[in-house]
Amino acid sequence: MLQWLLPVLIFAVWSLWHVACVLGAALKDARQPLPEGQRRAVSILPGIPVFPLAFWGLAWAIDQVVNPWGAILVGAFHVVFGGSLVFAVVRDLREIRKIDRPN
Repeated sequence: MLQWLLPVLIFAVWSLWHVACVLGAALKDARQPLPEGQRRAVSILPGIPVFPLAFWGLAWAIDQVVNPWGAILVGAFHVVFGGSLVFAVVRDLREIRKIDRPN
């Protein structure tokens, strides 16, 4: 069961990365509105599946040499990265709500 925890963490963090990117684009739209047909967009590639698979493969390769340090290093990186993404999501949501709030 634990061998599936790392890929779940990696894919969850990269999914959160997409949420942060979408909110960043929405914040730019709120600050600098564009015409309706020209809204900013965010692509799901390469965040899913390229980056998660690459990090999972990197963890596996490191584990082949010094087990379990690949999973530990990649997992720790993604925990820290996920924390910074949560911070960015909360910050962008607050900023968007400030801008959209009627005066």
